[in-house]
Amino acid sequence: MIVLPRLVGVLIAVMAIVHVLGVLGLGRTLDWVLGFIPARFLAGLNGQVGLTETLLPLVGHVFVHGNLPHLLLNSLWLAVFGTGVVRRLAVEGADGRTHPFNAAVFLAFFFACGVAGALFYAAFNPASPVVLIGASGAISGLMAGAMRFALRPFAPFGPEQGRLAPMSARPVIVASAVYIGFNLLTAIGAGGVFGSGLTIAWEAHIGGYLFGLFAFPLFDGCARRSSPISAPNPS
Repeated sequence: MIVLPRLVGVLIAVMAIVHVLGVLGLGRTLDWVLGFIPARFLAGLNGQVGLTETLLPLVGHVFVHGNLPHLLLNSLWLAVFGTGVVRRLAVEGADGRTHPFNAAVFLAFFFACGVAGALFYAAFNPASPVVLIGASGAISGLMAGAMRFALRPFAPFGPEQGRLAPMSARPVIVASAVYIGFNLLTAIGAGGVFGSGLTIAWEAHIGGYLFGLFAFPLFDGCARRSSPISAPNPS
């Protein structure tokens, strides 16, 4: 059974509140203010759009979802992978108290993955007026971070158990190939899966995942722990 960390619960709650606001009639406004639009971002880089309109959607898009199934699915995966990464980063101590610095490290990693996903999406669709919404890119980064410590039999979940798996570890390679391959398949025709015209933003998924896979050791090294992580080398 997963005991949901408070920080993960807060993120899910914020996403739910934003969704309720959308249902109550603010949907188009939220899509415009928080949604990431590559064409607008490009215009911002050229000085044609204000700084807030350019940068806010890089983070804000993770809180907006197109419909209830989209929100529920992302909330589920955020609960699963967010919980693992929170434990790895020692965000909550044995006494149940939140460590503010480690919480900040987790949030920085989560949002950085979201930004990476948005930028990867923009790289493939630089002039697109289609809005990108949803936390999938950020959650893909959490998944990738978990791949660096949760797939090794000698390094299960937990802040004090085991060094990170190298990029060359077979479980990391296989899991990454499957995930990226699945998302590439969506690029050639998977189409909408959430209804109401929503489609899978495979570019954001892959961008967030790749960033999380390579950058997680940097964030993992920043976490403050009561004892250093150590583990025997794999045989």
